[in-house]
Amino acid sequence: MKNNVFTTFNFLKGRNVVRACLVACLLFTSLPSTGVCDTAAETAPSISYLLSAPRNTDEVSGPVTVTVLFMNNGASKERFEIPAEMTAYITQNGIQKEVLIKSDSGKEWIDMEPGTFKSRQYKVPVENTQGDVQISLDNASTISLQLSGKAPELKADGKVDPTKGSPYITGEMGEADAKLEGKGAKERNAMVDYFSKHFAGYDPIYFLIGANPSGTDGRLRGTFPNARFQVSLRYRLFTEDSYFAEKWNGFTNIFITYTQNTEWDLAGESAPFLDTMFKPELQYHWRDIFKEPKGILEKMDLMTAISHESNGRNGAGSRSINYVIARPKLYFGDPERLNGYLAPGFWFYFGSLSDNPSIRHYRGHADVKAAIQWADTIQLASWFRMGDELEKGSMQLDLSYPLGRLTGNCLDLYLDIQYFTGYGQTLLNYDQREQALRAGVMFVR
Repeated sequence: MKNNVFTTFNFLKGRNVVRACLVACLLFTSLPSTGVCDTAAETAPSISYLLSAPRNTDEVSGPVTVTVLFMNNGASKERFEIPAEMTAYITQNGIQKEVLIKSDSGKEWIDMEPGTFKSRQYKVPVENTQGDVQISLDNASTISLQLSGKAPELKADGKVDPTKGSPYITGEMGEADAKLEGKGAKERNAMVDYFSKHFAGYDPIYFLIGANPSGTDGRLRGTFPNARFQVSLRYRLFTEDSYFAEKWNGFTNIFITYTQNTEWDLAGESAPFLDTMFKPELQYHWRDIFKEPKGILEKMDLMTAISHESNGRNGAGSRSINYVIARPKLYFGDPERLNGYLAPGFWFYFGSLSDNPSIRHYRGHADVKAAIQWADTIQLASWFRMGDELEKGSMQLDLSYPLGRLTGNCLDLYLDIQYFTGYGQTLLNYDQREQALRAGVMFVR
């Protein structure tokens, strides 16, 4: 049996691990995947599935074993029951039938932290072990397999005898006459598992277009349109099944994050990037400190980090800062109704500020991030940064709404309108006051 393609269900649902993988997968286009509109699943609102094909591509008879990853893509901990059996759909020879796929383990209630997942293997009853078969969950995404029934026979010249079965993959994602080795299929599944375990979104990921920022310095700005985009990923150094985590679970709280924010003059000659901020961090993240709600407080996290920001330039345009930051994050409200968070940050600088000696007067030593939303729909997020003098601070507002609710879940993105006013929209012009209004799409909020 050869693996044609693995497919994800709700690959971009929510704020967490898997949507961040979207950005990473764009960099690894060798991973074949397909997506269709979402359908309702009998899970918590922020729980999504990833369905992957069998690792044992030599299996040719009996039940087919598939792996289902249950992922918490929300912003809060979810109490979720992993089922012992699930409804699936098998299509062979153009005929679809409903079956029960079963796990060797019984049903299990678990508490899933944001950005984590749980995997479970299920056996799929397949009567005909020859030909193509498609397996799907709830008529959503499908994995396509080819069952040979027995190993193919080769002619003397090493080519496959077409009368004896074929190891070649054909179909929507397969290239005709392109042989897929079992080792390659296993490596691709392993890469999906790797991204699911290690990568997640961090700060919002978006692409926005709007008018030029209005301010005191127009030398570095062109005419409309002006774009701003951001990519932000978080990498978990030690997973729960790693050697170090088995010795001390606190190792699973260590992360490396990378955020890149760029302002882009689309209308300028050669469409130059006006300025780009590169921000790597080494973090330690305490999750759910109280382990239970405290009144209206649903939970509290605490993040500490060593941060570096620079714009990658040299000479007069060089900007860079280093600082240590602590940021508690308090979640409140009902995740199914009105909810939000409040996350004040406090930091101190270290190292040289010779590239930008006055930046601390504009950046200050504290900020506040906050958001309020209704269920998982409309959200208003804010970011207030306080300079050493109040008038040298800044404010950013983001109003976002899931486009899936307007498109029958065919677009798993957010519509975002962003307004910025104050100092420090870019590192280059940290001492220039600007205002900007942009709109576009947000992948992770």
